[in-house]
Amino acid sequence: METATHRNAVRAITRTCAAADDIDDLLRDVSVRLRPVVGWDVGVWLTTDPATTLFNHALVDGFPHETCQPWFDVELEGGDINHFSFLATGPGVGTLERTTATGSRRWHEIMDPIGLDAELRATFADASGCWGVVEVHREAGQAPFTGEDRALLRSIASPMAAGLRRITAQQMAMEATGPDDPGLWYVDEHAHVTAATPAGEAWLDLILPSRGAGTRAGLHTLAAMVQTNGEQPRRVRVRAADGRWLVLHAAPLSTGSGTAVIVEPARSSDIATLLTRAHGLSPREREVALAVARGETTTQMADRLVVSPHTIRDHVKAALGKVGVSSRTELVAALFATHYAEQLFGEAQPPAD
Repeated sequence: METATHRNAVRAITRTCAAADDIDDLLRDVSVRLRPVVGWDVGVWLTTDPATTLFNHALVDGFPHETCQPWFDVELEGGDINHFSFLATGPGVGTLERTTATGSRRWHEIMDPIGLDAELRATFADASGCWGVVEVHREAGQAPFTGEDRALLRSIASPMAAGLRRITAQQMAMEATGPDDPGLWYVDEHAHVTAATPAGEAWLDLILPSRGAGTRAGLHTLAAMVQTNGEQPRRVRVRAADGRWLVLHAAPLSTGSGTAVIVEPARSSDIATLLTRAHGLSPREREVALAVARGETTTQMADRLVVSPHTIRDHVKAALGKVGVSSRTELVAALFATHYAEQLFGEAQPPAD
């Protein structure tokens, strides 16, 4: 049964999600508000790439650092109980404890050895994708999480997704001030950068300004992907301090242990996908918005997509409403302005009709 305490917590968290302008501040404030209500001993809040559900940033709350890479390895391999990609497309919230942990690598290899038992997981997703997740634990001997705890996490999923998506859109509009050249890192099995080129060092200062454990989620993800996918190169998107999204490409070293990582600004296709998802556009609305920016007319879009011109106009109208503008010109400016426009479309084309 929902209590007044739970209702007050949801209202406070909803206000926080609507007002925050920094992802770390949002995650930290929500954790501070939620922890006294739900009660946990350790936890982790992670942001995810909405197109892939891969982790790209984290706020770690009490997990021993040595458990981080094994945790990522198990999660990226998939198939465990309440895997985040499963929760994001289904129930949204799940629990795990000693009595239900049969067959769970996460519980047997990570939780139980460090004295953790009850686990509560939740995903923060909307129609544009999954924008973040949370996992919290109680130590062995504590009571399991309840249906009320699950309901509370489910109640904050929508405002959390909206807040993370809104901040992503705002930060992508920031003017870039950092480097542009690709950089190279050498990363050890604990997701520490052991050597870098000068350009790599410059990117490192933008991605890991504090060198804190919580900022290495992208590197942990890459290390896990290399571990589980052998020789195949792997990539993940992460956000830099200047608002840009970067792509990290990783491959195992041919000799010795560790991983080579190339870091570079996201390509135009990556930027377009993130921009339109960040504004909440549906897949067809994203496709139409990109066509508008390319200068296609309503008739050309209708012919190419094999739909009526009326349907195209409906999609354009929906996109205008979600972005908060009133014309096609304003739509292109809002989604693809400044330094992104040239990367995406070359010379600017005026939106047609």
